[in-house]
Amino acid sequence: MTDLNDNEKELVPTRVSLLRHGEHALGQAVCGVTDPELSEKGWGQLTNQIDSLLRLDKQWDICVSSPRIRCAAFGSHVSKQLNIELVINDSLCEIDFGEWEGLTGVQIEASYPGQWQQWLDNPDDPAPHGGESYGLFQQRILDGWSQLVSQYQGKRILLLSHSGVMRAILANVLGLDTTGLFRFNVPHACHSQVSVYHLSGHPDWFQLDQHNSDCSNPGLRGG
Repeated sequence: MTDLNDNEKELVPTRVSLLRHGEHALGQAVCGVTDPELSEKGWGQLTNQIDSLLRLDKQWDICVSSPRIRCAAFGSHVSKQLNIELVINDSLCEIDFGEWEGLTGVQIEASYPGQWQQWLDNPDDPAPHGGESYGLFQQRILDGWSQLVSQYQGKRILLLSHSGVMRAILANVLGLDTTGLFRFNVPHACHSQVSVYHLSGHPDWFQLDQHNSDCSNPGLRGG
């Protein structure tokens, strides 16, 4: 894509395709800093999603990825496939789940009764798992998101990340507080698109164009 001057950038929206990683090798285990590879199924989920988006004429100028291998490995693959730059962004990692890392929901409930639901209901409270607090996580993600939109203004960005990262970004776009974080589904290989309009003399204006678009299966559509 040809570089734009400042006046042209104001007229061209930034388009961000947010894509969650596919299923990882630890299955249903909670993984934040834990870094499993994609499973064969997970790799297929992402491949199908990208192929479907390309058939709908989606195009990207750059791929930005979390450094976790379940994102970065596929980011490397798709950036080579599309001949676009890959940028690893450390600020877009998943939250650190502390003592819950590597455990399934059933195991968490057995070892820490009630804490999982407590955290879902009150994410602003101190993290019961002893890992990263939601407030610090949210600030990290939104700082990284703001920098991303500013740095690549006017570009079409493919952002490979995690469910928690996507929830934080989408909640911010929609003006939701933390009580709304879990009111939308972010399954494996979930695709959402956000457009950012840059208006002279005004703050950037964000719009959610698509969420949970399961292009690989026309019979399924997320909310």
